Amino acid sequence: MMMACTATRFDRADCRETAECRTAFGIGWVCRDDGFCDQEPPPPRCEQTEPEMLFNSDGSDADRIVLGTLVDASLATHVARANAVRLAVIDANNAGGLDGRRLGLVVCDIQSSFLGDELTRQEAAVAMATYLEDVVGVPAIIGAPGSGETQAVFASTREVVLISPSSTSPTLTTLERVPATDESPGRLWRTAPTDEEQARQIQLDMDARGITEAFVVAQNGAYGDGLVSLLGNETRTAISIRFSTAGQLSNALNVVAEQTEVEEIVFISSDTADATSFLTAAVEDARLDGRTFMLTDAAANSDLLSGIAALSPEQSSALIARIRGTRPRQRAGDGLTIAFTTRYRIEFGEADVDTLSFTPHAYDAGWLALYGAAWAELQGGGVTPSALARGLRQLSAGDPIDVGELSWMAALEAFRAGRGIDVSGASGALDYDPDTEERSEEGRGFEVWRIGAGGDTICDARDMACVSGS
Repeated sequence: MMMACTATRFDRADCRETAECRTAFGIGWVCRDDGFCDQEPPPPRCEQTEPEMLFNSDGSDADRIVLGTLVDASLATHVARANAVRLAVIDANNAGGLDGRRLGLVVCDIQSSFLGDELTRQEAAVAMATYLEDVVGVPAIIGAPGSGETQAVFASTREVVLISPSSTSPTLTTLERVPATDESPGRLWRTAPTDEEQARQIQLDMDARGITEAFVVAQNGAYGDGLVSLLGNETRTAISIRFSTAGQLSNALNVVAEQTEVEEIVFISSDTADATSFLTAAVEDARLDGRTFMLTDAAANSDLLSGIAALSPEQSSALIARIRGTRPRQRAGDGLTIAFTTRYRIEFGEADVDTLSFTPHAYDAGWLALYGAAWAELQGGGVTPSALARGLRQLSAGDPIDVGELSWMAALEAFRAGRGIDVSGASGALDYDPDTEERSEEGRGFEVWRIGAGGDTICDARDMACVSGS
């Protein structure tokens, strides 16, 4: 019997799998080859938890439902996304948890070369996702952050549900069988939009400004590949150069600088550091004087602002005037968005959540995982990945629910009665197509952004007060 498992050699029944040890003693306990349960310390990348010291449990909360998330903790934007997921878990616990079971979160850092381990960000994402699935036993992971990382994690895991708040490549839609069904739900979900509309918005903006010659510099991988393909369909000029390494990125800048007829450079990378490196090098190259730069949603964050701020005041001011980009339309005046940003500021003290891209989407992804877990617990026979995935299919029709602590009990009541709910989040209505399990495009358009004249704000390009600093 699983509860008879022990860490000693006395009065024990051999464990056969790690899940037995986890159930008996808590997260971080594994079944060794000799049949003993043993507590395995978390890897240094996964030591942050909600609540704190989750791995040091005495076993009294072994039934806690634990989720995972993957972020690059070297980036302020990713730290904010982790905090947003933490906030969802905190609020659900404040509302009473799930039928007496508390909720938890393990945050794994996927930054490159963490403490000198030499893993790339994608390799770290795969390694930490595997750890979360196999050792911690999470039913769902919020992440990975980038499309290429999400694709790699999906390929390397078996059952765990992935809910990405920021992977926008349309190629991810092709990774699973369509149509999905209640009997065979997909395990890859996202609260982020896909890039079809982003490509259209880029072209519309260039048309409005009379840009006729553009050059695309794009990162190799799912994100860059997807947008380059879409821009090839949308733009009249589809010249592009690709990069994977810092050396290739430097070469791309030289190639672009020689294209004297090019008016604008479209730069695509899921890594903000790439955009910062490219722009700060470009401002030093006189051959690029007068060229403008179109960035994408991945660069619309405070990490880009910090990189530009490291330039001289003259260079920074000149560069800011040449940059614009696209991102999912912000919902600053929406009541749910205001409620989220207010709650976030109270908990974490962040003054300008708007500069932290996909933070509302991360909050919503956390809530989706919690709702899915609740349906699995109350109607699916237990919180397994497949039951949680079936629960995600119950969130687009039924009783209207706004994400948050105040509505958690109403959601549980609906689930107990076998009813679905119709969820709205901080990033908008969370309506999903039952066949593709992709979020509906309705009300989720892209906007063009600019950097405010002071260099410390990212804002809607239509907001002339922000752009002019007046």
